Amino acid sequence: MFTKVEPIVKTFESLQDYTMRDLPDESEFRAQQALKYSQEKFPVWKRLGFSEFVKEKIEKYNGDFLDGKSKILENSEKALDEKIFRDLLGRYFYGVHPKFTLLSSAFFNTGFSSLVSGHGDIHVRYDLNKNPVVIENSVAIIENGSEATMIRKISGSGRLSNSTLKFVLRQGARLKLFNVFIASKTSLFVDSNLYLLAEGADLEIYDVIFGAQKMAIDRTIDLEGINSKAKIRSVYFGRGKERVDLRYSLNHLASKTYGRTEGNGILADEAYSVFRGNIDIKKDAYEADSEEKNAILNLSPNSRADSIPSLFVDNSTVTARHGSSVGNIDEDKLYYLMSRGLDERSAIKLIVEGIFRPVIDEIPDENLKKEIENALSVRI
Repeated sequence: MFTKVEPIVKTFESLQDYTMRDLPDESEFRAQQALKYSQEKFPVWKRLGFSEFVKEKIEKYNGDFLDGKSKILENSEKALDEKIFRDLLGRYFYGVHPKFTLLSSAFFNTGFSSLVSGHGDIHVRYDLNKNPVVIENSVAIIENGSEATMIRKISGSGRLSNSTLKFVLRQGARLKLFNVFIASKTSLFVDSNLYLLAEGADLEIYDVIFGAQKMAIDRTIDLEGINSKAKIRSVYFGRGKERVDLRYSLNHLASKTYGRTEGNGILADEAYSVFRGNIDIKKDAYEADSEEKNAILNLSPNSRADSIPSLFVDNSTVTARHGSSVGNIDEDKLYYLMSRGLDERSAIKLIVEGIFRPVIDEIPDENLKKEIENALSVRI
C-alpha cells in the first residue's frame, strides 16, 4: 500500500502582519475568518525567494471592475447575506497556502459573487496602477446545464495582488475561463482558484501570464462527478529577475473523469519558473484519463526552470501520463527563419508568438488579444 507524502512547508511570522484592527468592517464573518488567519503563519518559499511579508494598507477598490450578463453581486458584501454564497466565500481552501486564501476571506477589498443560469458572460478587470493593493474574494456558481464565459484581467504595477476564487460547476455545466495577468512590476502576486465539478461538467482554463517580481498561482480542480472534464492551458513569459511558481492539480474523485494540463513557458534574462503538475486519481475513479505536460524555452543561459510532475494513482484501470522538457531555441529552426530574410530578433519573436498563439486565438476579445500581443512584443 502506498501513502501520499506531503512535504513540510517551513513558516515564519511577520511583525507587519494584519490583525483585527485592519479589518474593513466589524462583521461577524470577517472576524471569524480573521481569527483563522491569525492562527496561520506565512510559508517560506525558497524557490520564489519569499521569506518576509510587508503589510500594505488596504483601501476599498476604486473604480469599476465588473460587468456581465448573469446574476452578479458586486464586492461580495451583499453576497454574505445569501447562504449559497456565504458558505463558499468562507470555505476553507489550501490554494497557494492557507495564509493567503484566508487573507482573501477576511480582508478582501473587492470581489464578486455570480450565479449563472442559462448563458452568462462575466468580465473582471483589475487595475493595479490605480489600486496598488487588490485583495479579492470571489465565487461563481454555474447552474445545471448552464454555460459561462469569464475573462479576468489583472494589469498594471502594484504592491500586492492576492485573489481567491471558488467555482462550482453543477451537473452538465460548462465554464470557459481566461486569466490574463500583465503585472510585471508588481511586488507580490498570488492567485488561488478552486473548481468543483459535478457529473458531466466541462471546464476549460486558459492562463496568460506575464510575471511579477514574485508570483504564485494555484489551480485545484476536483472532478467530483462521473464524466466530468477539465482542460488547462497555460502560457507564461518571465524576464529580468521575475519568479513564477505554478501549481496545477487534477483530483479525480469519480469514474470516467478526464483531465489535461499543458504549460508552456518562456524565460529570459535571470527569470526563474517552477511548474508543478499534480495528478491524483482516487480508488473510485475507474477509467479516469489524465495527462500533464510542460515545456520551457530558455532564451538566456542565466534563466532557470524547475518542472515537478507528480502522479498518485490508487486505481489500476486508469490512464495517466506526464512529461516535461526544458531547452533552448532550435538553432536549425532559427537559421531557417533568418535565411528567409528575418533578423535574429524577428525570428525569435516569431517562434515565441507561435507558442502563445493557440491560447491567444481562443480569447473572444479582440482588444485583449492586441494587448497580449503588445506585451509579448515588449518582452522579446
